[in-house]
Amino acid sequence: MRTLICSALASIALTSTALAQQDVEGHPLITPYEGSQGGGEFWSFDEYRMIVGFDFDARSAVTETIQGRVTRLYYESPDERSEFEIFTNYREALDAAGFQEIWACAGDGDCTTGSSRNAFTQANGMRAYNGPNSRYAVGRLTYEDRIAYIAVVTGRHGTSIDIIETDEMDRGMVSISLDSLADGLDANGRVRVDGLLFAHDSDELLPDSSASLEILRDLLGSRPELEVYVVGHTDMTGSLEYNLDLSRRRAASVVRALVEDYAIPARRLDAHGIGPLAPETSNEGEEGRALNRRVEIVAR
Repeated sequence: MRTLICSALASIALTSTALAQQDVEGHPLITPYEGSQGGGEFWSFDEYRMIVGFDFDARSAVTETIQGRVTRLYYESPDERSEFEIFTNYREALDAAGFQEIWACAGDGDCTTGSSRNAFTQANGMRAYNGPNSRYAVGRLTYEDRIAYIAVVTGRHGTSIDIIETDEMDRGMVSISLDSLADGLDANGRVRVDGLLFAHDSDELLPDSSASLEILRDLLGSRPELEVYVVGHTDMTGSLEYNLDLSRRRAASVVRALVEDYAIPARRLDAHGIGPLAPETSNEGEEGRALNRRVEIVAR
C-alpha cells in the first residue's frame, strides 16, 4: 500500500533538549508504510540540525540549523520489504505533495562511507541509516502559505521521519503589483519586493521568483530614467559577517537575473547587502524573522 503524505506536510531534523516533549503515535500528515510499527515524539519548538550533505574528507554529515515545531517518528519495517521499496513509496508521496528536494542520497559512497554510517545519528539522532542500501532525502513543502520541512531515512530495519513545521511565511504566496511598487517608491524612496524566493541559506533564485522579476522589469521599463539600488536584508540568525555576505549575494542574483533574463541595462542597477542591520520588525519570533528576510529597491 502506498504511503500517504498530505500537501500540508512539513520537515527537517533536531538538535537540542526540547520544550514540552511528548510521545506521539504518529503525525496527522503522514500515513506510515503498511505493516510498519512504531511512533515517536513531539517537541513544541526547538532547533533542528538538518542534514544537507556529507563531507567525505571529514567523514561527517554537513548540517544547517533551523527552528520549528519538531516531530520525530521511527517505524520498524515489514521483514519482507526492501529499503528501496519502502523509501520509494515515501518519496513518491512526498513528490506528489509538492516536495522541493534540498538533498538526497542512496547508499554507501553517496550518503556516507561504509565505515561512517553512524554520521546521521551523530549529527541529529536519525537512527535508521544503518546499512549499505540506506536512503535519505530532505526537502521543503508549503502548507497554508507557510514553509515546512521533512527528512526521511530508510535503513535495514526501519524508517526515521523528522517533521519540522515552521512559522516562516512562503513569500511566494504574497502577490505584488506594478502600482504597489511604484506607489511605495514614490512615497518612501524605497519599497519591499515580495515574491523573490531563494533556496535555503543560498543566493540561488528559485523559479517561482519570475512573477516578481517580471513586475520589476515592467516598473523599470515604464520609467526609463529610473536607477535603483537593489538591497538584500536578512534576519539575525548567524554571524553578522555571514549575513552581510548572503544579503549582498542575494541582491546580486536579482540584478543578474534582471540584466541577463529581462534585458535591463546593468548601469541602472546596483546591488548591496546590509544583512540584519535594518530590520522591519523584531527578530524575536519566526514571523518577525521571516519579514526581515527581504529584498528592497531604493531609488538613486
